[in-house]
Amino acid sequence: MINEEIRRAKQAKQQRLLIGVIIVLSLIVVTGLVLFSLNNVRFNSTPTKESPPETQAAPQKIEEPKNEEDVAALRQAYLDAFSFYENTLKPQLEKIDIDSWDKTLADTLKSQEQTAVDTFGAGQYAKAKQAIDTLTQTAEKTLTDSETAFEKAMKDAQAAYDNYDYQSARLAIDKALIHKADSADAQVLEKKIENIPQIVELNEAIRVAKNENKPSKELSLIEDLLKIEPDREEMKQRASVLRTQLAESRFNQAISQAYNAIEQRQPEKARQALKQAQKIYPARPENKEVSTSLATLESQLRFEQHVAAADQAQKADNWDATKQELNAALKERPSNKDLIDRLNQAKRIVEINQNIQGLLQNPYRLSNPAVKATADINVIQAESFSAQSPSLAKIAQQLKSTINAVNTPVNVNVISDGKTFVSVRGVGKVGETTGKTIQLKPGTYSFEGKREGYRSKLIEVQIPLNRSDFQVTVIADERI
Repeated sequence: MINEEIRRAKQAKQQRLLIGVIIVLSLIVVTGLVLFSLNNVRFNSTPTKESPPETQAAPQKIEEPKNEEDVAALRQAYLDAFSFYENTLKPQLEKIDIDSWDKTLADTLKSQEQTAVDTFGAGQYAKAKQAIDTLTQTAEKTLTDSETAFEKAMKDAQAAYDNYDYQSARLAIDKALIHKADSADAQVLEKKIENIPQIVELNEAIRVAKNENKPSKELSLIEDLLKIEPDREEMKQRASVLRTQLAESRFNQAISQAYNAIEQRQPEKARQALKQAQKIYPARPENKEVSTSLATLESQLRFEQHVAAADQAQKADNWDATKQELNAALKERPSNKDLIDRLNQAKRIVEINQNIQGLLQNPYRLSNPAVKATADINVIQAESFSAQSPSLAKIAQQLKSTINAVNTPVNVNVISDGKTFVSVRGVGKVGETTGKTIQLKPGTYSFEGKREGYRSKLIEVQIPLNRSDFQVTVIADERI
């Protein structure tokens, strides 16, 4: 009903504005009297149980205007004041839990609002205007006192929180929330206050861990605490110190493990420990020192492995493998004289072996004096290593036998028709014969037969090794 009145009044406001100004001026005196009477009323926004509210002085009798224009102006003044209270002050008051803060004040506001509404509804506009003015003053003072109480409660709550006094902090923040339940700052502080028991417990656990010299546990507890209180600078600094201390400890432990593994000739274990150290402090000089020692160990192990493999290959009379392993070993120890001498021997044995193998691949060339001379030298050289390489001695003996065989003449029985002139190219003439024995060293020969009126015949003959005799037939029997 009042809202409908306000709507209609606002529509007529502009028309009655001038009249209203005149009427309001005439009411200044009346208002002064009302204010004088209100000064005698003691209003306390936070009364205590020990101090009961003072009794208000009886309001002076207010005369209602008789003039219609005065009535209209006074009515409009009320409606404007009530609109301000309803739309501006009351929404702010409703954000305050006044019943919990000050029950007497809550009752006073309700009573004053009801009086303002009732007197207006009864058409007593002067009394209604006085009532709405009183209500406005009470509301404004309530808002001011509430803000002051909120700020004090927040200050007390923060101080109690800083001292980890949960009971006092809880009490103070509850008071603050009575005045501003929607305050983001109060809500944040309330959540922090609820963490006080956990914070106190963590603080004690951190103290114990520190006294017991358990840096890892202490750091873990501090990190838990910082999740709750991220602004604890002293804890941030302590955490930083502990991280450095623990990192240093882990680094030194990793370096020590690496050296122990090197001493135990365990390169893979040393490498893993070095990686851990490098991950903690990549640029520390200790890493380079360990890396150098590890490289020395790995080189020594490779050296020993290649030497052992070379020994095994040499025992197996495998000089190609021996040479290969000795070469690899010398890469680790380039100035090792014993290895150099052994490698030279292996190279020589392999070289002689290859030479003899080459000569045996074409044994008939051994009948050539120059080739035979080379072969004889290789046989002599191989004999000097016979104790070291039985396989070389064996192949040298094979070459020696082959040389003898190639240079031992074979009885070759040449068969013809007595009319064909037979000759051996590059060797000599056999003549016209029906059968003649000549001697030739094993090898490849070209026998040629010529006869008047017949085509010449050329026969390639391979006289084999290790044969006492051989037969070849040469007859020119194809007429021209």
